[in-house]
Amino acid sequence: MFLNKGLDTIRHFFGWPHYKTFINSTNTLAVDKYWSPPRGTNTDWYIFRLAETYLLRAEAYYWKNNLALAMADINQVRSRANAALLTDPTTITIGTILDERARELYYEEPRKTELTRIAYIFAQTGKVAYNGKTYTMATFSDNNFFYDRIMEKNDFYKNKVPTVSGVNFKISPFHVLWPVPGAAQRFNTQGRINQNKGYTGYENNVPALDKIP
Repeated sequence: MFLNKGLDTIRHFFGWPHYKTFINSTNTLAVDKYWSPPRGTNTDWYIFRLAETYLLRAEAYYWKNNLALAMADINQVRSRANAALLTDPTTITIGTILDERARELYYEEPRKTELTRIAYIFAQTGKVAYNGKTYTMATFSDNNFFYDRIMEKNDFYKNKVPTVSGVNFKISPFHVLWPVPGAAQRFNTQGRINQNKGYTGYENNVPALDKIP
């Protein structure tokens, strides 16, 4: 793929499966004696997919420590894709499922949401992750699976890749949660909405009430 040196190569580094969101078009228009390339148009997006249903159930089996059934559901997806089947259930981890989701649901799943959800489950259950770590809700914004997974897999953040403007990709554990919008805090006149740790305003948090007085 040809790259213009003036472009941000972080956002122009390889082709991607545009067929997931665009319909191919062969229509061309003559403009000043030049022909514009086919652009395509928006297409429908999947809402429910059988493959994702299998992968969700595989994850549920993983949390229940039924790795044989988790592997069977993953293999349903891999079989349809003509991929080699998994044969050893003892090798199944949440990473196995996340890898399969990345391949099968590229550009379809809200990956950040999924990683945060899984990080919450690890923190709530204390289940040991494949990296050997355990997590707790008490230190959720300081130590969580979301951050560890990204630092393991994402070269941009792991290697702090610079953009052409000289800004490096950086991430911290507290990014597992988004900041609470200031407007939401200001308009809540009957109480106080605390800010998530790591964001401006957290220092002004007050203890949560156990019940409304």
